[in-house]
Amino acid sequence: MRQALVLGGGGVVGVAWETGVVAGLLDAGVDLRAAEAIVGTSAGSMVGTRLAAGRDVRVERRGVAIPAREGGPDVAALQQVFGRWTKAERVDHAFLCEIGALAASAKTIDEASWIAATGGSVGVDDWPHDRLRLVAVDVEDGRVRAHDRASAAPLDRAIAASCAVPGLCPPISIHGRRYMDGGVRSGTSADLLLPDEPEVVVIVAPLTRAATAIGGLAERCLAHEVEALERAGARVFNVLPNEADVAAFGPNLMDEGRAQSGREAGVARGRALAKALRGVWMS
Repeated sequence: MRQALVLGGGGVVGVAWETGVVAGLLDAGVDLRAAEAIVGTSAGSMVGTRLAAGRDVRVERRGVAIPAREGGPDVAALQQVFGRWTKAERVDHAFLCEIGALAASAKTIDEASWIAATGGSVGVDDWPHDRLRLVAVDVEDGRVRAHDRASAAPLDRAIAASCAVPGLCPPISIHGRRYMDGGVRSGTSADLLLPDEPEVVVIVAPLTRAATAIGGLAERCLAHEVEALERAGARVFNVLPNEADVAAFGPNLMDEGRAQSGREAGVARGRALAKALRGVWMS
């Protein structure tokens, strides 16, 4: 495989920033829609699906509106989830099962509302191609699952599952199993590309320690994934938020009010990155 794209988690602001990065690169002649494989996690599942479908994100603007639970979020569940998540040194089976149990027991909105807000809002009805993979984690056994066309998962449910932040959103049922946000396993899961043996991999990853409390763990996971890809012969380009991007994000990546500033920062970043990618990425 010549080239692949990884789009990581990052909440509502992450969707906007990633979309901006893609739009800025496209303005400068670098088209990430040419990726032969796309791995999308959480926010990246929404952006990746639109790119796989060939959408021009410069003209098609779709935000994310988070539906509210009557009575507000389950604060106790969120504190448990993020208290454990932010202190985790590594991701292992026990950690994933622990977070899965918390996700399964939290009081959240219903599945249908979350599917409509995420997978149902993307504007793509079915899997665009065979090599789009959307990452989620089974809440019961902690196994990672990259849903794709071959899995026969409904696309809107696969997106919603990848975006199902534990404690805040409901686990999503697919073929008798329930899944939570793939970002619990890794903000990026770029290592899922190893069997494809890509020559060039672009990774757009909003989650860093400067951007969010869980960013340190996400950065450690990403570092291992990049090392594995480079050892396998891939040339990897990491796009992480810089200081200006983080300032645009604000303190809460789920803040819909920061989406516009996140997108604008992403556009500027994409345009600045184009020179490094031009000639390497085949548009």
